[in-house]
This record gives sequence, C-alpha cells and structure tokens, in this order.
Amino acid sequence: MNTPHRPHHSLEHHLADRLADRAGHVELGTPMLDVVVGRGRQRQRRRRAAVGIAAVVGIAGGSVAAVAVLSRPADPDRITAAPTDETTPGTAGASTVPGPTTPTATESVPTEFAPSPFTWNRVDPDSTEAVSFYNGAPDDMVAGSGPFVVWSTAPAVSDDYSGVLWRSDDGLTWEQVAAPPALVGRTVAQYNGRFLTYGTAPATAAGRRSDLAIGTSDDAGRTWATTVLPLDTSELLAEQGVTSVGVNATSIAATTTGVLVTAQVNANVDLTSKLPAEVRDLGWDLTESGVRVPTGEGCDSVTPTTISFGGPTTTVAVAPDLLTCASRIYTWAELGISEAAAASMMHPEARMLFSTDGVTFTEIEPIGIDAGVTDVRLTLLGDAFVASANRLSADGSNTTNLYSSTDGRQWTSLGSPPVTWVEGFGSSGDRLVVTGYDIEADTQVIAVRDPSGTWTTTSINSFVLPTDGVQASMGGGSFAVGPNGISMVGALFVDPVAEVGGVMLSIDGLTIEIDDTSYTHRVIDDATGEVLATVTWETSSNPELVTVSYTDMGPRMEVRREPGGDVVADYTYEDLSNAVADATVNVVPTGPELFLLHSADGITWSRESLDEIAGATVTGTGGIRITDTQVIVAALLAGERNPNGTPKQTLLIATPTA
Repeated sequence: MNTPHRPHHSLEHHLADRLADRAGHVELGTPMLDVVVGRGRQRQRRRRAAVGIAAVVGIAGGSVAAVAVLSRPADPDRITAAPTDETTPGTAGASTVPGPTTPTATESVPTEFAPSPFTWNRVDPDSTEAVSFYNGAPDDMVAGSGPFVVWSTAPAVSDDYSGVLWRSDDGLTWEQVAAPPALVGRTVAQYNGRFLTYGTAPATAAGRRSDLAIGTSDDAGRTWATTVLPLDTSELLAEQGVTSVGVNATSIAATTTGVLVTAQVNANVDLTSKLPAEVRDLGWDLTESGVRVPTGEGCDSVTPTTISFGGPTTTVAVAPDLLTCASRIYTWAELGISEAAAASMMHPEARMLFSTDGVTFTEIEPIGIDAGVTDVRLTLLGDAFVASANRLSADGSNTTNLYSSTDGRQWTSLGSPPVTWVEGFGSSGDRLVVTGYDIEADTQVIAVRDPSGTWTTTSINSFVLPTDGVQASMGGGSFAVGPNGISMVGALFVDPVAEVGGVMLSIDGLTIEIDDTSYTHRVIDDATGEVLATVTWETSSNPELVTVSYTDMGPRMEVRREPGGDVVADYTYEDLSNAVADATVNVVPTGPELFLLHSADGITWSRESLDEIAGATVTGTGGIRITDTQVIVAALLAGERNPNGTPKQTLLIATPTA
C-alpha cells in the first residue's frame, strides 16, 4: 500500500529523518544507483508529502558515498559530447554569508548557467576495470599520485559489492591486492610514501563490537600489515546497562606533520528488555531523561518498526504522535541504565588518535573543539587539518562547527557552515566545500567558504529550469571535490500528478481532486458541487464531514454529507495511489533525469544532462571522481546489460577545455 507518511514539522523530526537517511549509507551493500534514486525520491516526498518519524539515536558514522573509478585515460575516438557555447538561463545562483561567525542559509540569487567547461568522452570499461564503488566513509577513496591505492568493488560485470583493494603503478593498469587488511568502514591515505587504510577490525576484546585498526603498506600497496589502535572503551563497557560498545572509524587525513584519525564510540543497550513487559509493545520514545511510554489516553495506533540504537537492530513499536498523548517516563535509573551509558547511547562520543609515522597511534584530547560533538570528519586545507563536527542538542536541534588545526591537538574554530547537517565535506584549492540539508529553507545546499571566511551558498533546487516540468524539484546525489572544482549529480524529478494537470477519482457520487503527489485532495459532492473538506497529510479541514480514522491497514477517510449523518463513502490512500498510477502511466518518466552540476569556484555553475553526454538513458550513477586532469562519472545505462545480466556501466570522462 502506497500511503504517505504523517507530517512532523518539528526540528527534531526533520533531523531524525535526515539522520535516518544518513544511517542507511553506513554499511556496504547498496549500489549507489539505488542510493541516489532512493534519496531523491525521499526528498521529493519530504517536500510535498510529509516528514516521517524515525527513531534514530545512534548517529551514523559520518558517511557519504565516495567513488573509486579505475580507468584508462579518455579515448579521443569515443567523444560523445562537447562543450556548448550557449548559455542557459537558469536559477543556479549564489548568496554570500560573512564568516567565520555562524551564518544562516539564504535564498540564492538568480543567474545564468555557464557553458560546459568540458570535453566529454565515453569509455565502456572491460572486465578488468572496476567502476563500481565502495559505499563507506567520507574520505577520498583514492590515495597516491602514482602509484595509487583505492578501495572499490569488483569490476562492473559483478553484482558483488564487497570491498576490494586495488593498486596501480600508473593509474592505467590495475590489480587486486591479494591479501588486503580485513577492515570495515575502509578509507585510504598516503603519508611520506606509506599507504594507509583505516577502518575497524573484528573485535579482539569481549563486549566490543569492533576495534579500530590501521593497515599499512610500504611497497606501493602490494602487501599489508594491520595494527589495532589503542582505543580504550573498558570504562564505558563497565557502565550499568551496557551490553557492548560500538566503535566506528569515521575519518582519516594526513599532512606533513602526521596522520590523524577520528572515531565514534557508543554504548549498546538492550532497551526492550529493560522496559516492563506490559509496556514494551505500547510504543515508546526516547528523551534525555529516559524512555517515554504512552498510558493510553489520546494516543493513535502504533506500528512496529525495526530500528537500531547504535547496536543490533530491534523491532519496537514507535508511536508517531507520542508527545500528544498521555504518557510517563521510565527514568534511566528505573531501567537500570547509568547516566553515562544513556549519554553515550544518545550522543555517541567522538575520539581522535594521532601518529607521526602512520603506524604508532596515540589517543589525544583535542583542545578547542566543543565538548559533546560527534560525527567528526576530516579533510585537508593546504597543510592543515579541518574537522567538521556535529553536535546534537537535547531539544533535537543540531549544530555543525568547523575547526582548523596544524597538529591535530590545538584547534581554531572556523564557525558554522550554512547547513543544518553536513553530508559532503572536502576542499578544492583554498576553499572548503560542504553539502547538506538546510531544514529552515527545506532544501539541499552546496556551500563554499573562501579564504576570507565568506560562504557562498547554492540551493540544489536552484538548478531547476522553468522548462523542466510542473512542480519539478532536484535532489543531490554523488558529490566530489578536487583540483578541478566541485561536482555533484543532480536528480531532477517532475511531479507526475501536477504534470498531467491533476487526477480525479469518482466514488459514490463524490469527486476527489488530487493536485500533486503530496496527496492533498478535495472531496466534492457531485450533486451540489460543494467542497466538503480538504484533506492535507491525513488532516481534514472539516472532520465532521470527512473523518480520518486509522486501522491496521492505515488511514481511512469516511465521508458524510451532514454532521452526524450516515457514511456515504470511504476511501484509503491506496485508492488515491491507484488512481494516480492509472492517470500518469506512460505520461511522465517514472525515474529522475540525472545531471552533472559543476563549478570551479562554487559561484558559477554548469548543468549537463548525463543522458546527452552518454548518448543513452542513464538510470543512475555510481559516483564521481575528480582527478588533477579529469572529472569521471560512472553511469548505469537503461536497458543495457552485461552478458551475465548485471546492469551495464560506462564511464563518462570530462576533460577541461581550458
């Protein structure tokens, strides 16, 4: 049944939705095709339908998809697109925000798109080249400038998305490493000729889910040694109520002074077993002081939902409107959970370790970074470390701050970027770049900070043209920054209901008019032409005539022609969904159209259709890699398959014309 979620307008619920979205990218497994398409559709539904409740407590270990494309150089015989001399009117503009004080995101100023700065070549890789991607931590997946090391997946003809370590002497010919380190959450870096890969190894201590580990290679990535890093979690494990400790490797960066890694530690607590048996299935919510459980008055029905509190997944009943009904709080003390354990469960702790040789690491206490931060991610700006640190407050609001350090120990604040939660993070030349979601503006943004501390902010939706369709919107997918600038894949969605002029459904002398995929609709009495009610997000403007009730199958609307009268008709969102499907089939595309959005400076942007570049319909992308001389996009082609039936992938390689 295709039923829109119920709305939640609070910052807490918006943030929970964003965290749930991010949490889905932590573990390796889903190809980026599904991630890009799925996230775009989620954002479209979020804009037009509602924000669904997500009970996310353990914050995911700061991940965005990173691409590792292994390819020969562009082949001039395979040119499929070239730069255009025409400018395209658009709305991809920018607004400046002074720094380093905390900025606020503002509307982008309309401008024109720049012509393409690239000459494009399409390369169809053979079975020896890897063009699938490792969906893991946020750092660059490619290390070195020759030789190279990269975490990727098996070649394009494989459906195996397990991580594979590759090496190359020249970037042209690649080979799989025979015995790579057995790590999860892998990232790579290079330090003084030594290759490093960072992640978590199988736990070596009882009660710990994993141990931080570093893999090192001094022979250009051919052979590797693994060392477990000295991260002590015994004190947290001994806290009352803790069943195990979760450890996530989040980021690595190397400068001339040394190697810095960040990690995230959280307590795993079996909350279900801690609650009294008689209330476990009533639906419950978490607060800073304990677990809130409804007492039964004024509560809507609840639906069992599988969630994770930093540890193994557990199926619980989550009440969407728990705050609106009578409830009581079981304190942490009542549940036999210490305050320290609860704090670690609710707000995973960020930890840092530093090494001067890339082998021997020591845990350090960073000075200057605010206490209580989590999800710390690293990039380099010149020869300095830059950290993006998120802090989730008790009221559900989030603060993201940036910090700079030359040694990993002493940090200077760079203020806050104009996003609510950072998703992508990196640097291009002397500019910092972040992507994320701005809850107040209800849009994804790309924000660029210049050396003076001034932010330039661009809304992803500002890349939509008036000619793109009715109620068109764009979501951001794969993202990369590097010497050639900033690139992101934008997924353009057109509202199919609005595109066909709306959908009408006739039921028992009534007409239901649906304007768009928010499923907001009017119920009209055919006999009188009177609008009995407008239903928005399962809320009726006239509940005496159109009443929303709830069953095990979801919401059901019951219609009366007069207050207290008989029910003359009823319908569900599934009925609306079926009517929409019938009216829009073969009328508008079922999937997004994908574009490469690129800027050299974060101010002037180009927008290019991947369909036009590939000369075929592109249904998804595996990601982007930016090198010193190229921008490479891995594209999945519609209707084309490899001999073994897996989707056909191709590489779209852009070489700057200037």
